[in-house]
Amino acid sequence: MGAEKKGSKHKKVYIDKVMKLLDTYQKVLIVSSNNVSSNQIQIIRKALLKKAVVLMGKNSLIRRACKMYAEKNPKVNNLIPLIKQNIGLVFTNEDPRAIRDIIIENKINAPAKAGTIAPNDVIVPKGDTGLEPTQTTFLQALDIQTRIAKRQIEILYDVKLVSEGEKVGSSEATLLSKLGIKPFVYGMKLIRVYDNGSVYDPEVLDITDEMLKKNVLEELGNISGISLELGFPTQVSLPYSFMNNFRNILAISIETGYEIKEAESIRELLENPEALKELMEKQNEEEKDEKEDEKEEEPEPESESESDDDMFGGGLFDQI
Repeated sequence: MGAEKKGSKHKKVYIDKVMKLLDTYQKVLIVSSNNVSSNQIQIIRKALLKKAVVLMGKNSLIRRACKMYAEKNPKVNNLIPLIKQNIGLVFTNEDPRAIRDIIIENKINAPAKAGTIAPNDVIVPKGDTGLEPTQTTFLQALDIQTRIAKRQIEILYDVKLVSEGEKVGSSEATLLSKLGIKPFVYGMKLIRVYDNGSVYDPEVLDITDEMLKKNVLEELGNISGISLELGFPTQVSLPYSFMNNFRNILAISIETGYEIKEAESIRELLENPEALKELMEKQNEEEKDEKEDEKEEEPEPESESESDDDMFGGGLFDQI
């Protein structure tokens, strides 16, 4: 009877802890903890100190705590279906990308144990093994070609000992242990992200502000193109419409001789072919220099001034 009361007390303390975490943090990273040792979890906890809290425990208790907290904040209901299998929860108010990166960094190499399902191919490299010649038969049983060199066994070719998804046999595990090879890398793996009621895949964290800006500009370009083609003015197509109409006005002014202030400099260039030639040569040189600079330097995000030039269709003389 006393043990039951003690167990119930521990469960209540744990549930209260989960509810307090839900009350404190807006974001939760759901991570898989398969093949992650308790020692490795402690290392990750230290790495995330003052940035995030790692919670491990029974899924049933975590779900119960979430259901109780959902009475106050229904958004937490979206978190409950994610609490299944062998997982852990990482609570934070920081940028999830930064927390994910810290989790990924804390991985360790692990030996291949018999009966383990290989998460990746296991390759035994060619070369000296440090094994005595008496071990030759053991290697031959695994269909590994060898020779004796300098009183030790040398493997002649790289050998795929275990394929991804296969179960590691006792012989393969023994050989890898003898060779000191730890072929597997284990660590927490991010499964989903909960952010104040929203749930999304970890791939979303790889989307940068630059990528979003690029996509938005591309879509605005598509909208403006459709608007211009249909003759239906929109906010994004108006700058193009103004510039196209302004070019038409300039062309009419030059063709008819009707003078307007904006056409004076262009008319002077057209009446002076040498000056126009010099200006075009200068533009070509500047474009050439810019291309050479781009080859030497790393590409940088497009500046606002360059974006504005593109919006108005490039240089004024390109369309004349």
